[in-house]
This record gives sequence, structure tokens and C-alpha cells, in this order.
Amino acid sequence: MNLDLSLNPPSIPISGPPTPSSLFDKDSSNLLEQQIHTLHLNDTHSSSEELTATPAPENPIAVAFLPNKGRCYLATREIQPQERIFVAESFGTTMCDPWLDCGICHDCWGRIPDRKAQIRLPRKPLSSTTLTVGTKKNPRSKKTESTVMVFCNETCLNRYGPLKADLICKVEEKIRRSWDIKQAAGPNGHWRVQTTIQPSTLIAGAGAATATLNSEASAPATHYSTLIPQALAVASTPLALSKLQDQDLTLFLNCVWNALDSLVAEQESFIGTLQQQQQHERLEIASGVPDKRAEALYPMLAKFLLEGNCKATIGSKTSDDDCETIRLLTDILYRRQVELDQEVAVHDTRETAEDEQDQEHGPRGVQPTFADLCSMQSNELVLFRQQLQQDADERTGAENEADTHLKGSKQDRTGPWRELLSILPNHLLSCFYVYLRIRDAYLLLDIESAWSPAPRLSIDSALFRNILYREVANSFGIRDSSDELLAFAIFPRASYFNHSCRPNVEKRRVGRHFEYWSTTTIGENEECCISYGDINPGRIERQRRLEDMYFFRCNCLRCIEEESVDNQ
Repeated sequence: MNLDLSLNPPSIPISGPPTPSSLFDKDSSNLLEQQIHTLHLNDTHSSSEELTATPAPENPIAVAFLPNKGRCYLATREIQPQERIFVAESFGTTMCDPWLDCGICHDCWGRIPDRKAQIRLPRKPLSSTTLTVGTKKNPRSKKTESTVMVFCNETCLNRYGPLKADLICKVEEKIRRSWDIKQAAGPNGHWRVQTTIQPSTLIAGAGAATATLNSEASAPATHYSTLIPQALAVASTPLALSKLQDQDLTLFLNCVWNALDSLVAEQESFIGTLQQQQQHERLEIASGVPDKRAEALYPMLAKFLLEGNCKATIGSKTSDDDCETIRLLTDILYRRQVELDQEVAVHDTRETAEDEQDQEHGPRGVQPTFADLCSMQSNELVLFRQQLQQDADERTGAENEADTHLKGSKQDRTGPWRELLSILPNHLLSCFYVYLRIRDAYLLLDIESAWSPAPRLSIDSALFRNILYREVANSFGIRDSSDELLAFAIFPRASYFNHSCRPNVEKRRVGRHFEYWSTTTIGENEECCISYGDINPGRIERQRRLEDMYFFRCNCLRCIEEESVDNQ
């Protein structure tokens, strides 16, 4: 790959945050777009290539490309032991469900010193009488169940962003709602799914779900009736999927996800038609309450699109793990939308100059952007292959060959889509479910909150995948002093620290930041590495864990030395 030196990612200072004008500097944003475009087109590098960024003199590290490693941090000068070389800012966080209302602040991730002064945000508005702890009307267990976020005080809430916090709480309410499939689809149900070429022929009303998949030659290239056969032409069995090269597997996944988008958009468009009819007839929804048909849409779509696979189950409630993922996605999408709206900062608050170097949270790093997140490595293909292999290990040899199609596909008249589902790993179906859940929440909020000053969020499968598969193996766990896992966060600029079983850098959490400190002398142009978890076990156990969790086999100097000793 021939990459112009001018496209090297800029070095990252550990000084205070940039000014608002530099955050949206036209030239620098164009340069970053070129970097991302080039890096996505060329994800591998030949052994003869080695490009190093030219940093500012005061920056001890800079992003570089190394053969067979990709992007990493190199020392720009000799670094002394116990020298702080980097401060990382997050771009998206999510608290683990067990800690939602256990006295841990969602902004600084510290234990709240004064529980009386803390601020609780419920997932739905509570009356004044239900806010009193310990009364018969509001037992503590019920109050805890409805709490989504807690903050030390108004300072932490303002720094986190009140509008963003309010939006995440509203999304939480929607994703926690029960999907009553029987009520949506029963004899008096509110939605009937009928897939056809023309959206105008969709039917909404009482009755069970029906489906007809057409594959007419006149169908547009982006319509599911074209995309589903295209995907099956690339691979029609799990075994064929496992043999695809990266380019073909990418094509296959694009067809699958775009087909899902087409199916969903066709049904969602009819909701818009219903709303237009109601407004025309002056039957507008009172007080922003969604129509029952809008509430029934995604439960029915989940049943129609996912049921039928031998492993697929449509849960009436969202799991805690999925809720954590959706909160993270919403946080990131909010920040992205604010950037698109050309706000002066990612948060909807204004930090003071004193906050840039306060004793509690330490020095500020450069605030990352959505472009920084997009420049991280996507692990979609490697995760898909891992999950495909796990499913294959659970099946017999005959099932891995051609006989993987669902026996009941002709009866439900959804043969092509069911055939496609039958060869996908179960993990991908779980991702479909999360995607439908978040689209359901955003649709209902869009109907309810047209008046809200908060950014109105939307998502498609491309944006969903762009975020989700960059979080995989790239997010950092937030732990307390006892090593208890509290939350997850994405630090895009910190993702360039590669792993070594003999690291020369350690990370330390200081409030809501990560600081990176040298542990030994690091020579100029030497790579700066951290450890991805416990490095005390033996080589084989370390390599197995890294391969399972981070999708690479470690060949650091320590592993090479230990393997040489083992082979003697």
C-alpha cells in the first residue's frame, strides 16, 4: 500500500482540550476523512512498509504504521520511567446494569460520597409521591428498578449533558417495554406484515402475519427481493460461508443487512402514511401518544423476520446486556448528531477553564470525534467467523453441508429469507434483535417527542454496524479499586496502544479519563504497548485468551522467548 505521508494521523497532545474552532477546522476534518477512507480501503500493509507520523516536538508518542501490526503508538523521543505520555477521553459510555442505582456516578465513575445530594434519573417520569424512599407507595425495590442514571451532583450531570441523559432515559423506557407478540398479532391485533414489491400494497389491521417474498426482475437493486437471492448466490450453506474470502464475506453481509433494512423500511414507511392520513383527517395523536399500530410494528417484525430459525427466540423483554449495548449506541449517536448540528462541543454543556486541570479528574486529553471512532478497526468479519465456527462445532457434519434449510419454510411462505436465516450464526440473529429494538425505540420517541430540544436520532444498519463492530474488542472496562467491573467505555485514540505480554506502558483511571504512564525507559521509535488483561498465566493460556477475546495470536517478544524455551 502506498500511503502518502501527509495522510498520517495527527499526533495527540496531552494538553488541554482544543478550542471550539479547532474542533471543526475545515482542513483538519478533510484530512481525517481522507485518512479514514484510505485506511478502510487498505486494511493490511506489506512487510516493506513502515510509515511514522511526524509529531509535534512536545508530544512523546505519535501514531504510526508497522508491518503486520497496523496502527500503533511509537515514542517520538526517549521516554523516562513513570512519565505520563497520554490522556484518553471517551466517546461513548455505558454503565453495567447491576450498578445503575448503586451509588456510582455515571459521569466520573466514582462512588457518590453524599447519597442525599445525588441526582437520580428514572427511565420514566415519576410523581412527587413516588420519589419518597421507603414509603408504602414507593418501596425501594420499585424505585431502584426504574432508575437509569445517578450523578454525584449537578456538576457531574451538567458535565455529562442533561439533554443526553434525558434522551438515554427515554430510550431505556422504550427498550424495556414488553413486546407482546400475541397482542400485536392475535385475532384483534394491530399489525399485519405483508412484504411486497410496492409499499402501497401493505396492509395494516387485524389478523395474523402473512408474507410473500417476490423476486421479480424489475425489483430495485436495493430491495430485499433482489438482495436475498444475491446473498444466497454468494453462499447458501454454513460451510460455503466459512470458505469465503474477506471481500466476498463483506458482500454477503452487506446484502443480508441491506435486505433487513429494506424489509424494515417498507413497513416503517406505512406508519408514516398512517400519520399523514390522521393529520389530514384531523385525528392527530393526542398528547404525543403513539398509535397502537406503531407500537405493534416492531414486535411483529421481530416475530416475522427472526422466528423460524431453529435457535431464534423472540424475547418479550430486552436482556440487561442488550440494554447496556443500546445505551452505549445512543450515547455515541447523540454525540454524532451534536457534531452534525455543528455544536461547539460533544456535550451540551460548557466546561470551564478550571475543569481542564482540576485535581479530581486530572488533565484533559483531546476530545475525540465520531471520525476518530470510525477510524478504529472493525471486527465484524473476524467475529462473524468466530461465531460461525462455534455454531459449526455444535452441529453434526451433515448439518454443516447442504441440508441446513428449514423444513417449514414452504408453509410460512417466507422461503428465501428463512433459507438465509438458517445459515447465519446465532450471534448475528441476536444483533438483528438489538437493531430492531433500537429502531423501535427511536420510532416511538420520534412520534412522541417532535417538540423536544434534544437531537432526534435515527439509525440504519450501516451506522449500527459501524459502531457495534468497532466496540467489539476495542472498548475498555471501567473498574473500581477492588477490580469490580462498573462500566464500559470507548476511547478511540487509546485504541492504538497494542498489546504486549511485557508492556512498557500502564493505564490508570483518573476519574473519567485514562492516563497512560511509562513503566520503563522507552527508546525513540520504540513501540508503546499496554497489556490486554492478566499477563501472569503461561504463554498458551495467554495466547488462547487473547485469541478468544481480541481475535489475534500474540507474538510479542516474551511469547517468542517462552515458545523457544518450550521447544527446546
